[in-house]
Amino acid sequence: MAKGYKKNKGHQCDHFDMDDTESIISSRTAMSDVMSDSITEDFTFDNSLDKLVDDLYAKRGLTREGALVKLVDAFESSNLLPFVEDRCSTISHLFINSIKKGMTNESNLACRAIGLLSFTMGGGSSSHEIMEEALPQLCKILSDESDQSKIPEVVKCIALVAVLGADDLDKTEMALEAIWKVIQPKSGYNVTTVNYKPPVVVAAINAWSFLLTTISTWRLNPENWIMHISHLSTLLESDDRSMRMAVGEAIALCFELKLFVNMKAKVIAQIETLSCEASRKGANKKNLNEQRELFRKIWDYVMNGGNVEETVKISSKKGTILCISSWTKLIQLNFIRHFLRKGFLHHAQDNPLMREIFTFGVDKKENLPKRVKKINRSESEKKLYMMMKKERKVAEARKQSFFNDLMY
Repeated sequence: MAKGYKKNKGHQCDHFDMDDTESIISSRTAMSDVMSDSITEDFTFDNSLDKLVDDLYAKRGLTREGALVKLVDAFESSNLLPFVEDRCSTISHLFINSIKKGMTNESNLACRAIGLLSFTMGGGSSSHEIMEEALPQLCKILSDESDQSKIPEVVKCIALVAVLGADDLDKTEMALEAIWKVIQPKSGYNVTTVNYKPPVVVAAINAWSFLLTTISTWRLNPENWIMHISHLSTLLESDDRSMRMAVGEAIALCFELKLFVNMKAKVIAQIETLSCEASRKGANKKNLNEQRELFRKIWDYVMNGGNVEETVKISSKKGTILCISSWTKLIQLNFIRHFLRKGFLHHAQDNPLMREIFTFGVDKKENLPKRVKKINRSESEKKLYMMMKKERKVAEARKQSFFNDLMY
């Protein structure tokens, strides 16, 4: 420090002047204040979480519901592993208690909380214990059709806790079967057929597909899935576009897993029709373009072996991206992103479980000069234009072929 260094006549010596001493003291005080503030914040945060957990013991439903709202928010926006890892069993039991006792809102929040707790724990023995306790209660709700508004969160929770906690195929198949009963309710003599609303069925299809992605292909016997694919084909004729799109992804997964034994030609024809569905006057056009794009992608994959590629930017600062290259991983990404909601980026950056599920890389374009980025962007736009032009021609050819078949 030049300011505190002085020269004497007889010799040279290094020493601090008063300004330096005050500066050091001030710096240490400031550092101490920052550490104190950090410790205080952690202590306050933990105390706040303890209070929310205590509120889950309350007899009053609104008190429990209020606590669940804040706990779900905390799971989404913070790393709660240090807080929950030593009390996972207690917290899980309280969440399940809210599912048993609570009205619709409380039950739905508790389902989300259980899934988020399991995802935070990252699999292993703790997630297995969560699944063992939660799965019977969740399946019991599915057998009670009196309140369909509970079912979407229940099927999502079943899928997630089974994926993270099941240690054998039996538990996974039990979860798959429970969810499938929502997709295809039982019918027959002395059986009351339940008509589930489209959003309920869509949630079940997405959960079922997510669960199916985790079964090793060598365990999948195509003969066991004939009835499932037949029913999925029937649902492709649904009037609800969101249902057709969910079914489309499930069918793409079945193609990828090589589960088709028969009906292949029929399903491909359905995919082709939906990929070029015309916009009719007076018809609902919501998500029409998204449907066309999805089924064109499926058709290209089935007929031409087209690649399924997608990247998600995780960190602009580090240039981190999440890379997708199969229908299996795309379905997993869509399900997890939808379940985590605003907490997706936080978990993608800090939760080791995400690194186990997905492949991460670095976007090399981020470090390029602006001039090179601009050139690359122009080239990408040109390629996109050519690709869209090609797709339009293919769609027109398919449409003309469709009309020719009708005429003859």
